[in-house]
Amino acid sequence: MERKIYNGWAFTENEAEKGKVNREIFQELKTKYKVYRDDINFNPTVNLDEYDVVIGREPGYHHAVYNIVKNAPDLSTDELLLLCDGGNLCFGGSRKSNNHLRVSED
Repeated sequence: MERKIYNGWAFTENEAEKGKVNREIFQELKTKYKVYRDDINFNPTVNLDEYDVVIGREPGYHHAVYNIVKNAPDLSTDELLLLCDGGNLCFGGSRKSNNHLRVSED
């Protein structure tokens, strides 16, 4: 099993292993960087100097849109998507615009 972020792994071959790799990478990111994710506010009011990554959320129907307020370590789209989805990313996600990501949810 390749060690990479699996974007949209549900209902694919080796799905359990892909989910496990995603969770491991998520934990590594959370250990390496100080991340603030607000599930209620799209534009969270937090001291940006205290965090490496700041993410806001706006729920939708079977998806959520995430606002990347701060990305100091210049994480990749897949790394940010994984942080947005709490280490899961089973149904996938994509970049909507420069600072907005969309994650599919059930």
